[in-house]
Amino acid sequence: MDQAGHPTALVFNLKRESPFAFKCQVCSACCANKAIRIAPYEALRLARNLRITTTEVFRAYTEEGGTILQNKPDGTCIFLNSRGCGVHPDRPLVCRLFPLGQIIDSQGEARYASMPLHPDCLGLFDTDGTVESYLESQGTRPYFEHDRIYSAAYKKIMEGLSAKQPPGKLPDHAVWPETGGRDPSASAGLLSNWLDVDAAVASYCRSRNQTEPQKPSETISLHIRALEEWIAGL
Repeated sequence: MDQAGHPTALVFNLKRESPFAFKCQVCSACCANKAIRIAPYEALRLARNLRITTTEVFRAYTEEGGTILQNKPDGTCIFLNSRGCGVHPDRPLVCRLFPLGQIIDSQGEARYASMPLHPDCLGLFDTDGTVESYLESQGTRPYFEHDRIYSAAYKKIMEGLSAKQPPGKLPDHAVWPETGGRDPSASAGLLSNWLDVDAAVASYCRSRNQTEPQKPSETISLHIRALEEWIAGL
C-alpha cells in the first residue's frame, strides 16, 4: 500500500549503476505514517545528536522493543518539527534511502525499487545520476557497513546460543554476561539488551575498570569487541 492507501507492487529492477536521481524539496510529506526501523549504530547517532544516551533514545522515542521509531498522534515522525527533520544529519538509513527501497536477492546482490510518493510530495525524480551516486550523496556508506558488521555478529550470537539449547528451542533473550544475568537496559523495554550500545559498553567498561570512550566510532568499536568476546566464550 502507498501512503494514500492504494495497492502498489514494488519492482526491484534497479541496480547501483542504474540511472536515478531524486531532488528533495523538504516538504516533509514523506515523514508520516511510516515504520522507521533503527539498529544500534542508528540509535547511537541519534543519541549523540540529541545529547542523550542510547538508553534514553530507546525509552523516549521508540516502540516494538526498540526497533521502530514512534510516530506522533497525527502520524508524523517523532522527530519532525516545523523546520523539517529535527535530526537530519543523523537520520536513519531508511530515511536516507527514500524514495528507494532495497532488497538483497538470492545471489547476495542489492537491488532497488523506486517507491511511490505521497500525493503531496514535491520531490522531483531525474536521471542525471545513478543509484550509486544517490546513495553516496545521502551518506549511506557507514550505515551499510555497520549493518553488515552487526548482522554478522548477531548471526554468530544466535548460532552460539542455539547450539546450547535443546533441539528446536531458541533462547528468548541474549543476556549481557557482565551483570549476572541482569539486563542493563531492561527499563527501556528492549527486544534485546544488545541493542543499547551505551548501556552495554558501560557494563563492559565497568567490569574491566576501563574508561568509557567518548567518540562514537570508539564506542561502536568497543561494543563490537564486547560482542565478539562474548560470542567467543559461548
